[in-house]
Order: sequence, then C-alpha cells, then structure tokens
Amino acid sequence: KQNAEWGLERLREHCDTILVIPNERLLEIEGVKDLPIASAFRVGDELLVRSITGVTELLTTDGMVNLDFEDLKSIVNSGAGVAMIGLGSAKGPGRADAATMEALHSPLLDLDMSDARGALINVVGGSSLTLGEAERCSQLIKEQISPNAKIIWGAAVREELGDELRVMLVLTGVKSDQIHGSTENRQLRALRNRQIEFVN
Repeated sequence: KQNAEWGLERLREHCDTILVIPNERLLEIEGVKDLPIASAFRVGDELLVRSITGVTELLTTDGMVNLDFEDLKSIVNSGAGVAMIGLGSAKGPGRADAATMEALHSPLLDLDMSDARGALINVVGGSSLTLGEAERCSQLIKEQISPNAKIIWGAAVREELGDELRVMLVLTGVKSDQIHGSTENRQLRALRNRQIEFVN
C-alpha cells in the first residue's frame, strides 16, 4: 500500500485527475468475501473495465442529448485531483432515483463528494426513457455536490435495454481519505520518510 500511495503522489504532480480502485474495499461488495482471491481481484478489474467502457460509450454513442470529448475534457479540467466513475442501473418505478443513488455510492470508494467540482452524467434507457427521468438523475447528483460544480449531462436511447435505466457518472475534485489519506497524514508520512524524529 505504501508503494501505491507513493506512486499516486508522484502521479498527482503530472495528471489532471486520477481514478483509483482500492483493493481493500472489495470485501464490502456483497459475495466477494467468499470468492477465491484471484476471483475477488477480478471483480475490481471488471469494475474498472465497466467504467472505462462507460466513458468510451459516452463519447462514441449518439444520444438524445449528446456528450463529446470536449465535455469530458472540461469536466476533468474543472476539478483536479481524485475522480470517481459511478455506474448504476435500475428497473421499474423510481428507477431514475435508484440508478442514480447506486452510481453515487460506489462500494469501492469512501468519498466526500460535497466539494466535487465537476460532474459528467450520462443517462441511457430503452424507448420508455423520458427527458424528465434524465433531468431527475441530474438533479439528484446536483444536490450531492458543490453548488459551484460544473455539470454536463447527456441522454441516449438503446432499445435493447427495455425497462432498464443506466446512469454513468464522472465526478471530479472529490475527496477520499481511503485513496490518498488526509493531508495531515500525508505530510506526517513525508516528514517521517525524511528521518525526522517525533517526540511523543
């Protein structure tokens, strides 16, 4: 873990945004605790693949309200630091709320999103998807983040989804002690690494 934290600190000096999936949070996903170790880590890999695929589809698939690379770029640039990609899906009554909440509360990330500075939202559903549902997803996310955050959303219809509604969310500028530790802890670790003695 120390090697990973050191690497992340170096990356932050050169990257606009970093997406991290901490392996230690895998146990919080239902059923993962009982899997063989290799299979459990594949769950994390699969979530990362789904996230990247979601961003790719967001940029390459035509929608009712289109998003493009410039939209993604503007959100990434609006909030340097840690990014979260959340995925959610639901069917039936209240599906917009349920899918959005699932996307906002990723099992792998312990996040304070109240200060998030950017949100890119993509809502996809079958032919029954309404503009009101897409706007509802956007509104729920808006309530969870900074009032000054830049928000861009899009919506697309994919007939094969039927009654399913999916929400794909990229939040930038979020805080996570799970990922980077508190600023104070990072500073103390840096001082200790320089062999400075601390008196208790």
